Amino acid sequence: MIELNTKKNIKVSVPESLEEDDTPKFSINDDSIREYYIEHGYVVIKNLINYITCEEFKDIWDREVKTSKSFIYRQASAKPEKHVFNSNKWVMNPILNLQSLDPNKFKKLREKSLELFSDQKLCKIFKTLFKDKPKIVQSMYFEGNSETWEHQDTYYLDSNVLGTMAGAWIALERIHADAGRFFICPKSHNFENLHTKENNIVENHDRYIDEIIKLIKQKNIKVKAPFMDIGDVLFWNSKTIHGSLASQSKKYSRSSITCHAIAKSHQLIQYQKNIKKTNFSENENSIINFPKDLSLIKNKMIFNFEVNFPKISNLIKNKLIKKKLI
Repeated sequence: MIELNTKKNIKVSVPESLEEDDTPKFSINDDSIREYYIEHGYVVIKNLINYITCEEFKDIWDREVKTSKSFIYRQASAKPEKHVFNSNKWVMNPILNLQSLDPNKFKKLREKSLELFSDQKLCKIFKTLFKDKPKIVQSMYFEGNSETWEHQDTYYLDSNVLGTMAGAWIALERIHADAGRFFICPKSHNFENLHTKENNIVENHDRYIDEIIKLIKQKNIKVKAPFMDIGDVLFWNSKTIHGSLASQSKKYSRSSITCHAIAKSHQLIQYQKNIKKTNFSENENSIINFPKDLSLIKNKMIFNFEVNFPKISNLIKNKLIKKKLI
C-alpha cells in the first residue's frame, strides 16, 4: 500500500496488489451489482472485457494512432491537438470520442470502439444499472495518465434525470499503483448538488472544485483508488466524486478507455440545463452517439476551422457556452 495525495491534496491509500485492495469485485452475473451501485455510487466488475480485446486495442493504438501526426479532438480541451508525449513516449493528451474519429485516418480504432460500445457484456451491466437499454454518449482513450482534480460528471454532462448517467472506466492493462490510478469517493453521490449559476464552467470553475474539496473534508468522505487488472471495469454514477492521481513514475502507462451512458428513455443534457444535440445510431445491444462525427463533410469543415483558427474558434465556443448558461 502506498500513501498518495490527490491533485487537491486529499490523502488516499493506493493498493499495490489485489490482496491489499478491500474494494468488492463483482462477476457479471452477480445479482447484487445494482444494489451495490445504488448504495455506493460505483461498482467494479472483474474480467468484463476479455484479454484479447484489450490487447487488440493497444495494438491498434500503437500502429494506427500513436504514429499519427494528425490533429485529434482531445479529452481535456475538446479541441483538436497533436500528440503530446512524455519522456517515456506515452501520449499524455487523451483523445475524445473514438466512435467519431476520421475513418480515413483511424478506421481500425473507430471500428474497434464501435464493437466495444455494442459489446453484450458491457451493455448488460449498463442495462442492469439503468433497467433500460444504454445510450453511449461519449468516450475517451488514455495512454499516459493525465492527473485530474476531484469532480462530478454531472457538472459537465448528465441525463435529463440528473444523477442517472453512468461512466465506465475500462482497464486495458494492469494499472500499476504508480501509474496514476482512477479514484472514486464512495457514497458521495448522495450529497447535495454543487452545480450553481455562480459555479459555472466558464467563469467560476475553480470555485466549483473548491466546493467539492470542502464537501469531502466536511463530510470526511473516503477516497479509494481500486486495484484494476486488465479487462476490469469500474462503473460510477454521474454524481459520484472521482478523478485520477498523478503518475509517480513516467515509465508506467495507464492504457484505458472511458465511456459514458444514459438510459434509452432519457435525453443528454449539458451544464444541467441544456439538451445537447446528439447523433445516435442503434444496434442490438446499445445506441451510440457520434458527436462531431468526422465521417461527415460538415464536421470535417468545422474541425479544419478549429485547427487553422484556434483563437477565433475558442472565442466563439466560450461565447456560446456563456449564452447557454444564462
